[in-house]
Amino acid sequence: MPTLYVLTGLPGAGKSVRAAAIMAATGAVHVDMDTALRERGVSIVDYEARFAVQPEIEATIGPLLAAGRDVVAEFGSWTREERERLRSYADASGARTELHWLDAPPDECVRRLRSRGGDGAEQLVTIVTEFAPEGYERPTADEGAGFDAYVPPGAEWRTPKATG
Repeated sequence: MPTLYVLTGLPGAGKSVRAAAIMAATGAVHVDMDTALRERGVSIVDYEARFAVQPEIEATIGPLLAAGRDVVAEFGSWTREERERLRSYADASGARTELHWLDAPPDECVRRLRSRGGDGAEQLVTIVTEFAPEGYERPTADEGAGFDAYVPPGAEWRTPKATG
């Protein structure tokens, strides 16, 4: 049965590292906004473009799951509504769902973003330090219970290879 892995967290929290681990362990397809924007020659911090393109990128998830592919959805997913929308693609195809909440203290996110550098790094730092405290809707255990598996901060994700 295919699995949709929904990753949520602030910039610099570790979503891309977790996505790489999941892909390496499962062969999942990575569906993410940053790559989609870069492929279009758009800055990852051009939020008008980001929100305009997101429905098109999200629309690729359902067909992949229906074809039996595991999918890692890396959109940031700052709101419960967005995470529920992503989960609906799995529900429609009968796929499993896992919610992975990646969290790190803001100063660690800032350190990682500056260390990584690149497109929009300082704008992402501003988002973490000024907007994120009020703008990011942290997942609750209740929300996590709506997924087949919930991996909160600090919990170890066990790959299918490790559990099988």
